[in-house]
Amino acid sequence: MNHASTNPATVARSPVAPWYRHPIVWLIIAIPGAAVVMGMVLLTLAIRVPESVVRDDYYQAGRAINIDLRATHRAAELGITATLLGSPEDGWLMDVRQRHGIPANGVIEGLLAHPTQAAKDVEFSLDRTARGWSGVIEPTAGRHVLSLRSTDDDWLLRKEVLLEAADNDTLEVRAEPWGSPP
Repeated sequence: MNHASTNPATVARSPVAPWYRHPIVWLIIAIPGAAVVMGMVLLTLAIRVPESVVRDDYYQAGRAINIDLRATHRAAELGITATLLGSPEDGWLMDVRQRHGIPANGVIEGLLAHPTQAAKDVEFSLDRTARGWSGVIEPTAGRHVLSLRSTDDDWLLRKEVLLEAADNDTLEVRAEPWGSPP
């Protein structure tokens, strides 16, 4: 009987590859490594890009809702209508008319508020003319909330508008009350 073939000391051993040559090791390292890299990317974005979706004065804005309800009902009673002529590239000419009652003297303060980006908000004022109020608004496009408020009379016109290029380039906004008056 030949015992030389069963002796472990004499059995030929195959060479073992170093640890970095095994693909499973790199897979195990890559998963937490990718999580660390993505975490750093998200942290960098969070620090560099300001967040303007949440208003700083949300409490005051919430308390002003009752005042806005009365003001929007007043605008509907007066028959306030705003017409925008123009295009997003050239700017907008706004004309505001009042159907009922005597139009108040003074200025109308306006705001085109972008729903999510405060940097895209456009403030403007409209001056009194013979037939209502009129003024020019700088070029802007997209979905906005149009708010018009009289400085002399207590009314507010608020409506969501989509400012985009169209064939007729005219957009008409009528005052409609929302909610019930307080």
